[in-house]
Amino acid sequence: MRPGKSDRNPRRTAYQAAFILQVLILGMAFFKTSGQDMDYTRSVIRHLSSRELKGRGYVNHADLRAAKFIRNELKKAGVFPLTKDFFQSFRIDVNTFPGAMKLRMNDQTLVPGRDFLVDPSSPGISGNFIPVRLQASILLDAENNTALNNSRGRVVLVDSRELKPGQKEDKAEWHERISEIIFANPFGWKALVEISGDKLNFGASRRKAAITHIMVSANSYRDSIPDLEFRINSRFHTGYTTRNIAGFVPGTVCPDSFLVYTAHYDHLGTMGRNTYFPGANDNASGVALLLNLSRYFSLHPQRFSVAFICFSGEELGLLGSGYFTDNPLFSLLSVKFLINLDIVGTGSNGIMVVNATEFPRQFEKLSQINTKERFVADIRKRSSACNSDHCSFYRKGVPCFFIYTLGGISAYHDLYDRPETLPLNAFEGLMKLLVGFTGSF
Repeated sequence: MRPGKSDRNPRRTAYQAAFILQVLILGMAFFKTSGQDMDYTRSVIRHLSSRELKGRGYVNHADLRAAKFIRNELKKAGVFPLTKDFFQSFRIDVNTFPGAMKLRMNDQTLVPGRDFLVDPSSPGISGNFIPVRLQASILLDAENNTALNNSRGRVVLVDSRELKPGQKEDKAEWHERISEIIFANPFGWKALVEISGDKLNFGASRRKAAITHIMVSANSYRDSIPDLEFRINSRFHTGYTTRNIAGFVPGTVCPDSFLVYTAHYDHLGTMGRNTYFPGANDNASGVALLLNLSRYFSLHPQRFSVAFICFSGEELGLLGSGYFTDNPLFSLLSVKFLINLDIVGTGSNGIMVVNATEFPRQFEKLSQINTKERFVADIRKRSSACNSDHCSFYRKGVPCFFIYTLGGISAYHDLYDRPETLPLNAFEGLMKLLVGFTGSF
């Protein structure tokens, strides 16, 4: 029976009012006590970037441990699950490097991640080899098959710094050609070792190549034909189960309509037993901001429901967000707006808003809030780009932004993206800007 006015308990009503007031006071304290918020932020980033979580990849279930941590933080914040246990499981194929990772050139043992990288799609290889050296331009010359065919059964060494000026400018063609070779292995090579003058960036792969491809930093290479020793272990997982994490704070007026915040929590994992990629900026920072927002909106419910979704598989090609949009936990038509947070650990030069030109009205609203309050140094606009998880939603017609910060450190997909390097210049201001933007709906 629905109670009428006569059934209400005055003492209970007074208690509920006092409780609501207390929640509001605590909420204001949370929002205003920025030092405490930043302590929480730092602790989240440190944990997600720690050796314990091994780069949040797919070796020893590091991704699942990260997912449980995020789930527990959402629960502590008072967020409601969008599934029974917050998790949305899905399967992926992924290549990993859980074991040996050794490269020795003559008498020099190279340091994984600093001196060399293994292409993330590479199979393992072990043994001692004397490589045959080929001119880099030969690999681009489809007509010159003699030298290529004479290298059959060998480990091949090329120096991409030898590329001619026009070829150097067209890096896309070079990388496409290398990809063709390592996956098809048309010349029967055992491995391809590339000396590179570029910054070494690791990645993740859901495919397995036919031969091992190793990139050696030019700073670690002596200009000679080296004696090579490889001890590289890889493991390819087919149908590995990983998880998205999804929760929400119910809206006070329109609970069936959603404002959504997303961030991917996966990173590049390990390259051998002892080398891992911390991924502090990419994207422990985005997860930390999402968790801060979940704590705030749990204490300050909005007219519309606010959802918080953390994706796995982003580095493998937006797999988690793609799975979510194909199997949504609420109607995508009910999304008023979505903001994806990825790489938000800097900000001395402001923020970039991807899709700003696609949704000019919402961008103008965001800019007006910042013009009035000066939360961040600058807001720059960019057109659509499929460079993070927002893209999966944009392709389904969901209005969305992707926001990342500008300025500061340049560490990306390497060993140096560590928590202690993050200045977090715009973190508090960006949070306040997003709170204001959410409240404008």
